[in-house]
Amino acid sequence: MNKGRLEAFTDAIVAIAATIMVLELKTPLTNDWNGIKEILPTLLAYIISFVMIYVVWFSHHNLFKKAEVITPRTYLLNGLWIFFLTLVPFTTAWVGSSPKSALTEFLYPLNLLLWSGAFHLLDIQILKDNKDAEKDSSTRLFDRVFMYGGYIACMVIVFILPQASLYLIGAVSVVMIVRIFTANREA
Repeated sequence: MNKGRLEAFTDAIVAIAATIMVLELKTPLTNDWNGIKEILPTLLAYIISFVMIYVVWFSHHNLFKKAEVITPRTYLLNGLWIFFLTLVPFTTAWVGSSPKSALTEFLYPLNLLLWSGAFHLLDIQILKDNKDAEKDSSTRLFDRVFMYGGYIACMVIVFILPQASLYLIGAVSVVMIVRIFTANREA
């Protein structure tokens, strides 16, 4: 498989997923703060998802920079990662439109967990296939445990306080973004 073609295909899907999400943002019904308050869950879910897509696109680029060999397994794992990525606009729209629903608040972090897990498997495969490739910030154990633990905590919290889950995902995302960009700046 040609690495350039796989990267171009992936970039196109990432761009489409980010674009689809913005279509779910509707203008407020009123021209005051109450209008913004009404769309706040949708806006918050959009911001979290957009930032995560953007950061993971950056990480995907860094991941493929170190790959000289693209095996069929890497190709398939990239496809699995893309599959969960394409569900992000769906779960984002759903959680934004039903922020008090335990089901939507459960499925959103579940999708993010599966998406992150697929990326981790892709990273492991690229490192396995490219023996000279160096590990980067995306493979740090603390970060993986923190992120996965945060998503799992969100999936538990939804049954107690559904709306808190979205804010916890936002907090986990902010911490991960700071750690990723801080680590990449130091490297």
